[in-house]
This record gives sequence, C-alpha cells and structure tokens, in this order.
Amino acid sequence: MLSVLGWIAVVSFAASTVFIIWMLHRTFQYMHVQISPERINDDNSVVTNFVELLDEARTSMIVYDDGNDMDGSVYNDSRVIEAVRRKLRSNPGFELQCLFNCDEDVRLRKEFAHEPRVDIRTRTDMGGERKTHYKIIDGGLKAYLSRHELGSSQRRFKIVDCTNVSKRHRSRVAGFVLSKHTEDFATAFNAAKVRD
Repeated sequence: MLSVLGWIAVVSFAASTVFIIWMLHRTFQYMHVQISPERINDDNSVVTNFVELLDEARTSMIVYDDGNDMDGSVYNDSRVIEAVRRKLRSNPGFELQCLFNCDEDVRLRKEFAHEPRVDIRTRTDMGGERKTHYKIIDGGLKAYLSRHELGSSQRRFKIVDCTNVSKRHRSRVAGFVLSKHTEDFATAFNAAKVRD
C-alpha cells in the first residue's frame, strides 16, 4: 500500500501531467494562426481586399486608416459603398466602425452619415508617424494590416487569419494576437471626434 506521501506524489504527478497537456493544447492553438508574408498592393487591390474582408464579416468590422479624400481612395470607391450597403441589408446586426486620421468628406462618410450601424469618427491623436493601419472583422477573426505614408497609392500589407483556430479558443487567441490593434482602436475610438 502507498503511504500518504506516495499518494500525494501520485496525485501531484497526475495533476501536473493534466496541467501540462492542457497548457500545450492551449499554446498549440497559436500554430493555427496564419500570417501572410508582407506584400505590396495598389488602390485596386486595396478595394478588393476590403470587400472580401467585409463579405467574410459576420458581426462587425473596425477600420483604422487615414481616410483622406484623394484619387483612388478605398473610401470613395463605388464597389466599397455598394459592399457596405449589401452587408447592412443582408445582416441586420452588423456594425461598421471607422476611425480616420483625416476629417475629410470621403464618400463613405457622406453616404452613411445617417446610418446608425456605420459610425465614422476622426482620431484626435495619430500616435506616431508610421502607425499600422488595420481592418479587423469579428473581434479578431481576420485582419488586414498595412503601413504606408499619407497619400501613398502603394502599401505594405499582411493578412492575419485566425479562422483555423478551434472555435473554443478563437476569441482568446485572436484577442492575444491582435490585442495591440483592438485595444488601440477601443481607446482612440472612444476619445475620437464625432461629427454633429
């Protein structure tokens, strides 16, 4: 028969083994996150990526970008405007929140000025010169991250995709991987300038 110390050792070993397996399983979920290599795109492919991401979204999309009114702007493109209309019609619970550095009259802002599920605000603190811009759907399910100079028609971008993470762990993993951006958005959006 095992002594009390022997039972304690057996129980401790079993508990440690279960804990290690549980931690490995949780950590292993990060291996399912897919991050594309950094690429360069142009105005047309930005529109394509925006519409594809919007089409995949189920509940929400957050956008942080310059939002300046210039030729080739994704926020003036009729394909983007129509994609947003289509998403709002097909999904009554969907919300789009945009946080722009520039308080300019891009077409997206004008077209949805009276749509309560589209909230466009102007950031009061740009937080550095080459800040990463992002479009994130469903709390971090998938994200489009880009870096570019104001007014540039070419952008370096990558896509972070958490859709292959098991549903049970997806929220935690996505929250960790994209927390820098989602936390930045939440803070800046709440402090942002709202038009009357």
